[in-house]
Amino acid sequence: MARSHETVEVVPVELPDALRYQRSEARMTTSLPARLTALSGDVIPALLADLSPTGVMLLVDRRFSPLLPLPLGTSVWIEFYLDEVEVAGATIRVRSVKDRGRGQLELGCSFVDLSDRARTSIRSKVAASKITRRR
Repeated sequence: MARSHETVEVVPVELPDALRYQRSEARMTTSLPARLTALSGDVIPALLADLSPTGVMLLVDRRFSPLLPLPLGTSVWIEFYLDEVEVAGATIRVRSVKDRGRGQLELGCSFVDLSDRARTSIRSKVAASKITRRR
């Protein structure tokens, strides 16, 4: 059998961010106020529903901003405070949007540029909450 002299080039295909994103670290449930700021300067109030060193789950009400629902891949700044953990001006990217009814939306977001100090502090808080829950 004769071999073809043609070559086949295998080109890697990038998966969309939504498919590549995975929850890789433990999360803790919270109920903290948060503030999102869009690139346009519009402020969107939010409730931080859960937190991990790699991302957050936010609850927002579409009646508070004409920007909602935010398209997947949108980047916004987030600000929240959890005891000594201060996150102000960190960028997050929207990975998922879920309609919870009655104007409520659930936004799954990943941190884009969280400082190492804040990430370590969040990791410690999450670990401590897991230990407390087991008792």
